[in-house]
Amino acid sequence: MSEPEKLAEVHELLARHGSLSAVFHRVNRVVPADQEVQSIPPHMLAGDALALMRKTGFSQLPVVQGREILGLFTYRAFALEVAGMADGARTDPMKLPVEEFLEHEAPTYARLEDEFRDLIQTLDEHDSIVVSGPTDLVAILTPMDVLRYLYSIARAFVLIEETELALRRLLEAAMYTDEIFRGCVAHALADKYVEDARPAYLEDMTFADYVALVRDGRNWQYFASVFGGTRDRARGRLEPLATLRNDIFHFRRELSAEDHARLTTGRDWLLRCVRNHEARLAGEGR
Repeated sequence: MSEPEKLAEVHELLARHGSLSAVFHRVNRVVPADQEVQSIPPHMLAGDALALMRKTGFSQLPVVQGREILGLFTYRAFALEVAGMADGARTDPMKLPVEEFLEHEAPTYARLEDEFRDLIQTLDEHDSIVVSGPTDLVAILTPMDVLRYLYSIARAFVLIEETELALRRLLEAAMYTDEIFRGCVAHALADKYVEDARPAYLEDMTFADYVALVRDGRNWQYFASVFGGTRDRARGRLEPLATLRNDIFHFRRELSAEDHARLTTGRDWLLRCVRNHEARLAGEGR
C-alpha cells in the first residue's frame, strides 16, 4: 500500500462525508483530518513492528494484505501470545511474523457516517476501531481521538462557565449590601428594565448585564477594588467576552484560535482578580 496515496484518499473521504453531516457528531468529525494511517504486512517480524510502534507512538498497527485488513498487531496481542507460549519454548517472539499474533485482537469496524457515541463502549474494551473495513482501511479511531474531539467542543463552554461564575463572584463581593446592589442596577440597567422589572439577583441577569454594571462610571467606585486597574481596562476585557459568549451559546460560528486565546486570557484575568480578592480578605482576617 502506497502511504502517500492512501493518506490522500483518507483526506478526500473525510472531506466528502463531512459535507453531508457537518452538524452531527459522527466518526468523520472525530478522526483527525491529518491522521497518518500506518499499516504493516503480515510477514513483518514482531520486533520490527514493535520498533515501528515505539517510533511512531502508535499502540496498534493494522495488518494489511493488499486491500484486506487481516487484523491488528498491538502491545496487548504481543503480550498475550508471549504469555501463552509453552514453558521452555525456544521460539523468540520478536522473530515471529505479526500474523502469528492476530488471533488476540479481532478488529471492530465502523463507517465514517456512524455516530461515534455508539462506539464508546467498544473503544473502552478494545482501544481502537478500524474505519471503514474490512477491505478498505480509511483510518484508526482511538479513545484519545474521541477525548481530543470532545475537549475541542467543550473547551469554550468550560472557559465561559468559569468566566461567568468568577465574574459573578467578584460582582457579589463588590456590591456587598442591598443598597449598593440596587444603586448599581439602577445606574446601569435603567434603560433596559423598567423599575419594577429590574433583576433582584445577579443570577437573574445576563452576562451583558454584568458588563453594563462594570461599565457604568457611577459604579466603578465599588468595583475598582475587586478588578483593579481602570474602568476602561476592565471594560475592554469584558465586552469581547460577552460577544464571544453569545456566539458560543447560540452556535453562530466556529471559534478561531484567536477567540480561544481571548477566552483563556479573560478567564485567567478573572481568576487572578478572585485570588487577589480572597488573599486580601484573608489578610484582613475576614
